[in-house]
Amino acid sequence: MNFILYDGIEWNKLFPITLTRPVSEIRLGLFSIKERWEKYIGKNVDCVITQPFLSDKFSKKEYSFFENILLINSSFLPNEELIQILSFLKENETIFFKEKMIAIKKNFSLEEENILSLFSKKYKKTYCVKQIIHIQYPWDIFINNETVLKKDFIFFTKGKKSFSLLGNNHVICKDKIFLEEDIKANNIVLNAQYGPIYIEKGVLIMEGSVIRGPVSIGKNAILNVGSKIYGGTTIAPFCKIGGEIFNSVIFSYSNKVHDGFLGNSILGEWCNLGAGTNISNLRNDYKKVTVWNYEKKIFSSTNLQFFGVIMGDHSKSAINTQFNTATIVGVSDNIFGYGFPPRYIPSFFLGGIQSKKRIPLNKVCETAEIVMNRRNKNFSVLDKKILEYLYQISDI
Repeated sequence: MNFILYDGIEWNKLFPITLTRPVSEIRLGLFSIKERWEKYIGKNVDCVITQPFLSDKFSKKEYSFFENILLINSSFLPNEELIQILSFLKENETIFFKEKMIAIKKNFSLEEENILSLFSKKYKKTYCVKQIIHIQYPWDIFINNETVLKKDFIFFTKGKKSFSLLGNNHVICKDKIFLEEDIKANNIVLNAQYGPIYIEKGVLIMEGSVIRGPVSIGKNAILNVGSKIYGGTTIAPFCKIGGEIFNSVIFSYSNKVHDGFLGNSILGEWCNLGAGTNISNLRNDYKKVTVWNYEKKIFSSTNLQFFGVIMGDHSKSAINTQFNTATIVGVSDNIFGYGFPPRYIPSFFLGGIQSKKRIPLNKVCETAEIVMNRRNKNFSVLDKKILEYLYQISDI
């Protein structure tokens, strides 16, 4: 069986997070969506079908025709019910959740026109799932993160043995804490009374830090002195963290090193919040928030009361930046200046309310290269091509 994940119409609704990645590379819980599917299916993804400008980096194109393929919409997260149905799915049979197709088993050619026609066809429902987590908007990531963290912990620690934590530490509900090897910590608090805690190998947690589950800390992450990490939070590998974080997802290689509050938020990769950066996640009048709609190019109403910031890859904030409730930040922004920045900041934006300049593309790439080299990662030709493509598009 060939196992393929594809970007459905949800890709366009998940900006700015998906401007630089397929839906399958979104992280929540303990893993990316792609990693989670691979663990449930028990094999690696054969191909990821995404937008043409992302394909060279994220897709495999060894074959032009696939036989006996299982095609899955990446915006749906696997669960036991769905995996059971997939195990006996036959050719041309489909699985739906309400009116949306999750998966189809079919032979098809990997030519672009055939792919587009395949996804545009109407299919008869063969099976339906009763419950499933569907990531349709970027805020669905932090809304569902606590639930996904708990499910991931149960599913992926079953039958595995946790390492012990050396040092003088205060541990509450040890049976709900899973530790990988080589974790360095002393005089910290791990409280899993309200949800599990999963810490990957090589993590450094400095003294005075408190982690209150459910929380996931990725490999080689660093938590500075006195970090306060509340439930519903995922910190991906190689992040540097400090201050207070609540119900947020931070993608790999991003930094929130200093004091300041981050709540109900998402930071993409290679982001940096300057010292004293604070994010409001609740309006003073306690009303539901409006959020920038990329398709309609207006602020649209939501049913959400708690909403911080959603920030695309490579964006940075200067010291003491104050983000208003429900702010959307694009890719490669450099935010500084007095007052609150706008609640929608297009990609490649320089400054704050007093300046609305675009950063020259060569400066965007230069900064990305410097930042990545500091972590011994190369700013590749493919990375550059993605930013160049996005730079040509206005209002993203």
